[in-house]
Amino acid sequence: MNIGISTGCFFPEKTDVALCKVAKLGAKYAEIFFNTDSELEEEFLYKLKAIADKNAMQIISVHPFTSAIETFYFFSKYDYKLEDAIKMYEKYFRACQILNCKFVVFHGCFTKCSHITMERYTEILNMLGHRAAQYGVYISQENVVEYKCGYLENLKIFHSLAQENIKFTFDIKQAVRANQDIYEILNLVKNRISHVHISDFDGTADSLVPLQGNFDFKRFFSYIQENTSADTALIEVYRDNIDSDEDIAKAMKKLESL
Repeated sequence: MNIGISTGCFFPEKTDVALCKVAKLGAKYAEIFFNTDSELEEEFLYKLKAIADKNAMQIISVHPFTSAIETFYFFSKYDYKLEDAIKMYEKYFRACQILNCKFVVFHGCFTKCSHITMERYTEILNMLGHRAAQYGVYISQENVVEYKCGYLENLKIFHSLAQENIKFTFDIKQAVRANQDIYEILNLVKNRISHVHISDFDGTADSLVPLQGNFDFKRFFSYIQENTSADTALIEVYRDNIDSDEDIAKAMKKLESL
């Protein structure tokens, strides 16, 4: 299993600084978590690409800073906003082209938005996926607590209606926060998984550096390798739960040996 690091671990550092930290820790795989619109300008994107190339690092995915407003843009009651939202995400698709990566992580719609059925949800997701395909990239739906695709009952509809080119990012901490069975979700979406976000948890915290909690990573990696085509797991832990950057590097090395 390839083990990498998300720049999100170092939020609120500027993304180029965060990517340099990822490289310094020895990671050869990364996810870029954008923080603001100016980071999507081509000059900045080529700066990120230079950092990745210099350190022989592969960018697996990008994470939009606009995830928090996807509900209000893509799934608004005002349909005229949808095309604007899709055009906005073309910036991320272009970023993927420059960074030589394939996946744009998508949070989607809050569960509380009752006016959006899962049928309509996947219809919109398929539209976005079609536009992404024109750039040679994929939308990768993430399971996120309080979002529709964070829950198994909604994922069953998503999985039955989403086109084959819609992928899936599985996040351990989000499944724990949503009180969902990790392996039930994995078993459902296993043929869609593009990559996974990994963290650890115990009885008191759910965003720990891997191997600082109780999660069985050996079993998890075995399942991913035996049942999916995904080959990369990215450490994504919130900054407040990281005592030192070196802890992430140590975890990465130990996980690689599993």
